[in-house]
Amino acid sequence: MSRSDYSDLHRRLVLLALTSLAIGAALFYSTQNTTARIGGPVSVAKMLWLTFALVLWGVLPIAIAFDRRVAPALRQAFGALAILMLMRAPVELWMLYVSLNWSPWYGIAHDLACVAVLVVMGWRAWRLDTQQVPGSALLFVHLVVTTLAFAAEIYFAHYMLRHFVTAGDGAIYFVPAEERYAEVLRVTTTVVTALGLYMPVFLWGWLFGATRSNYT
Repeated sequence: MSRSDYSDLHRRLVLLALTSLAIGAALFYSTQNTTARIGGPVSVAKMLWLTFALVLWGVLPIAIAFDRRVAPALRQAFGALAILMLMRAPVELWMLYVSLNWSPWYGIAHDLACVAVLVVMGWRAWRLDTQQVPGSALLFVHLVVTTLAFAAEIYFAHYMLRHFVTAGDGAIYFVPAEERYAEVLRVTTTVVTALGLYMPVFLWGWLFGATRSNYT
């Protein structure tokens, strides 16, 4: 497969994954709010945050790690995050929906571990790639955004600790659209608005912009 064919296939797969995730998120929102499901109803803002989190820490790290155009140290940083998230996903889902003993503290601990790994590997990428390989700046900025997003997730997890029971048959995992939760919903809306403005710019620059020809 030629470099051009690989790039086109990679781009199509990324867009397909993002489209599938958006459709899945809409279906999840509908069923979570219309049926009596564990975790409770979810607000629009929280559903958007969950979707962006899956994009930032799931879809994109895997896609960037396999993008041959991206400089090696950056691919390794995103690849490390992808591995950490793939390790977390089955454990968290089991605890959320089977053993019913999930605690936000587990998530916070994992978030902090991810931040530590990304800071170390991001510094290495900055020294090795960003100052030597043209076009790496966009991916490095995205690595910073990806890392900073964990600060929001840690705040949200701590809010859940203070306001909800997250274990047992009556566990609540999502913040509903109620006035008493206005504080966290305002913060969530601000975060998802910022990501909603940022994400199309990044995706265009990465998938369709100048960075397409910068890497080998």
